[in-house]
Amino acid sequence: MTRAQKRQCSRVGLTILILVLTLILILPFLWMISTSFKEADEVFQEIPKWLPRKFSFRNYWEIWNRGYFKTYFVNSLLVSFATMGISLIVAMFAGYGISRFRFRGRTFFSVTLIVVQMFPSMLLLIPMYLIMSKMGLLDTHLSMVIAYTTFAMPFCTWMIKGYFDTIPVSLEEAARIDGCGRLRILFQIIMPLAAPGIVTVAMFAFILSWQEYMYALTFARTEGMRTITVGIALMQGQHGSVNWGQIMAGSVLACIPGLTLFTYLEKYLVQGFTMGAIKE
Repeated sequence: MTRAQKRQCSRVGLTILILVLTLILILPFLWMISTSFKEADEVFQEIPKWLPRKFSFRNYWEIWNRGYFKTYFVNSLLVSFATMGISLIVAMFAGYGISRFRFRGRTFFSVTLIVVQMFPSMLLLIPMYLIMSKMGLLDTHLSMVIAYTTFAMPFCTWMIKGYFDTIPVSLEEAARIDGCGRLRILFQIIMPLAAPGIVTVAMFAFILSWQEYMYALTFARTEGMRTITVGIALMQGQHGSVNWGQIMAGSVLACIPGLTLFTYLEKYLVQGFTMGAIKE
């Protein structure tokens, strides 16, 4: 067998392996979608089938129009977009400062951003609960936004700092010669060039806050403040039984915002991960 043939066989084998792994990963998602369209009696069949006998939207209608699911969904959107916005603004200025300025403690601060990511967020649950309780922020959206921003900001700052490092300083020097100030340089020159990195960190902050469960369960005490992850989890104990059709329908709806953002921002995400995140 020639070298070209070996290379071709390796490519075919790698392609098959990727397809098999992809199929394994998406099977649960496909089963979730299929179950969401099934009636209750079909969900508990002794021999399950991939496709429902009759596609029914009853589970989606009931979960959206009955109970608090719509409130959960809106709460998650508010908390996630607020976390994304605050994290992005802080990370952008902090990352730019670390990338462009030389100051005492710069290295220590940069290392600290990485070190804090090594600690599990669960370690801070009780201290943050006590802080929120003393500040009177329990059962509010603000408590969750503060907690999620605390976890998202270090990684976002480090990642966007790496992307700023890829932008030549000569562009800023030329702009300063033309009379541009720091803020104008940042917003009109640096930010457009760093769009992939900015989109990447924004997506990270959104997904982190959208899928978080434990802090939302601890901080939110009433139905009107709970997020979608907590709402879906609590559905398993309602009425003494588990309505898997509605739970799967709610899970499908919970995936829509993230998939929508990823679909529209995919090209920026790829550029952000491959360029900004790998440069010191």
